[in-house]
Order: sequence, then C-alpha cells, then structure tokens
Amino acid sequence: FKKYTTPFTISEKATLKVYAEKNNVRSTIITTDFYKIDPNLKIDLKTEYANQYNAGGNNALIDGVFGTEDFRTGTWQGYFDTDLVAVVDLGGQKEISEISVGFLQDQRSWIFYPTEVSCFGSNDGINFTPIEQPKTIEATQKSEDVTIKEVYFKQPSTTYRYIKLIAKKLGELPKWHLGHKHDGRSWIFVDEITIK
Repeated sequence: FKKYTTPFTISEKATLKVYAEKNNVRSTIITTDFYKIDPNLKIDLKTEYANQYNAGGNNALIDGVFGTEDFRTGTWQGYFDTDLVAVVDLGGQKEISEISVGFLQDQRSWIFYPTEVSCFGSNDGINFTPIEQPKTIEATQKSEDVTIKEVYFKQPSTTYRYIKLIAKKLGELPKWHLGHKHDGRSWIFVDEITIK
C-alpha cells in the first residue's frame, strides 16, 4: 500500500485495494476491479435475455467481467428456453485467431449447457462463414456439480469485422430432472465472449 496524495490514472485492467486510516485506526480494505473495454466493440443480441439475469445489460457479454460459479452474483446473462444468438461488431476489420465463450451449468437450478455452439465470421454483417465445426455438448449428462465450460473456436489468423455466436438451448428438461414432470424448461447462462 502507498499513501494516496495525487490523482492517478488506470489505463489497463487492474485491481485496486484501498483503506482509510485515521489516528492509527484502519478501515476495512475495499477491493475494486477495473476493466478496459474496447470502445469500438458493439454487440447485437438477436435473442432476448431474461431481465432478472441481465448481468448489467446489452454489453454484458463483452464487458470483460467473467462469471463465477454462483449464478446469483449478477455476472451471468440468462436465457430462458431460448437460443442465444449474438453478433459482435469489432468496429473494423481485425485479424482473428480465437474466439471463446463461457457457459454455466447448475442443473439443480435448471441451468444447463447449450447442446451446440456455433461460431461464424463476416466482413459485411450479412454473409457469415463458419469458424470450425459446431461444438456439441452432452448437456443432459446428469451432474450435481456447478461448473463453467469455455467453448473455443480456433483458426489461422483471418480478417473479420463481425463474429456471430449461436448457442442452442436444451429446452425441455431431461426425464431424470425433478422439473421434468412440471414441463420444466432449461436456462442458458452465458458470461463473456472473448475475441483474440
């Protein structure tokens, strides 16, 4: 720790820890994470997230904040009984070699991995080319664990302006799930789309 005497600038991702002190009595240490957000990035969500799990709104999937294993923390964006379709506009053509996206699984809370995730690139926002084959996930495999899965798409460096991700819902809960007899439907919880 060092004493704050003049303003300082944070220009990169950083964690700031501070406390106040008076008459040799210290306050609790407060920790704040700062994230650098590319101002050129925009996202167009083609499907609607559930308002109670908005993770901060439309830009939540590109804000640099990653979800934890507790879906209640407000960092996950939840989609109820619907696919996720998102298009990220990089603001200009960029060399892209890897795209990843994170999903949460908490089956007791009706949150399942998507059954398939696809990724596409485009320069005009209309004609999209697949990046690798779609990734299939055994979403109905029974699990008591709360887990996070990162799905990666890799390719030799290629120039794109737009990246589209589609995650397909499980929909109806499996027969072994308690919610099945109540015609329960699954959630997809997604956190961060990372483009390198």
